[in-house]
Amino acid sequence: MAEDTVLQLAETNRLTASLREKRDELNTTAQQLVKERDKLNAQVAEWLKKARDHREKRDEYNQKVAEFKLKRDEIYANLKDKIDERQDNENEPEEEKRKPATPVHVLRRRIRELDWSLQTQVLDLKREREIIEQIAELESELKAAEEAVEKRKESAKARTEIDDLRLLMNAHHNSVLEFARLSQEENQLMIEAYAEVDALRKKADESHRQYLETRREADETHRRYIESKQKNNRLRKELGEIRIRRRVEKIQELEERLEEKAAAALEKHKRGERLTMEEFSLLMKRGLL
Repeated sequence: MAEDTVLQLAETNRLTASLREKRDELNTTAQQLVKERDKLNAQVAEWLKKARDHREKRDEYNQKVAEFKLKRDEIYANLKDKIDERQDNENEPEEEKRKPATPVHVLRRRIRELDWSLQTQVLDLKREREIIEQIAELESELKAAEEAVEKRKESAKARTEIDDLRLLMNAHHNSVLEFARLSQEENQLMIEAYAEVDALRKKADESHRQYLETRREADETHRRYIESKQKNNRLRKELGEIRIRRRVEKIQELEERLEEKAAAALEKHKRGERLTMEEFSLLMKRGLL
């Protein structure tokens, strides 16, 4: 019985130590998995921030694209009106657009000279009428010349305005293309960042899954360790009780043998036989002498 208990206790000791070692290893692994999971989650947060920053920049660039498109289209509409207006002016009679035969300043000088002649010279009626008619013709020619000059100025101004509008429209169009390019770059960076987020999140989820599995296994091992330890304690107690019981039995056996020896020695004394020192001492201790 005791031998079986000793064997069971030895086996339980080995099992308890093994379970404790396995439990501690599992707890260490679980802690490592938690650190790995938390590290990955921190990286997920970093890449999420990068993705959101890229998305914010992309949206800002898209807003710029929309703004410059609107400006470009407004300028294009204005440019189209200017071109149509210039086209209408170019469709006027050729003589209205032609450069005056006599410059304006020459016509004005002739008119002044003729007018001065009328005011300072004594002329006959015929000559006076001729000069007045010449002045009238020159004034009519001057008016036409001034109108032609003004139209040439307006045409040159219109060309300048059209050229300026074309340059400004092209500048806005280039801004549209540039901000669209930047927007596409940020969009690609955002897509890559979100892809990194997904990959890291999968790894973090896998680490968390392994952690939960390891944690469950560690808890189960700990439960078995406690059961084994409790069994170990029961076996130790049982073995102690067996040993105590054996010592009591040995004492009882010894007492019975001493009783038998004492009875034999007493009988020997009654017969008048000489007692040994051991027999004499035994009877004295028991108060039989």
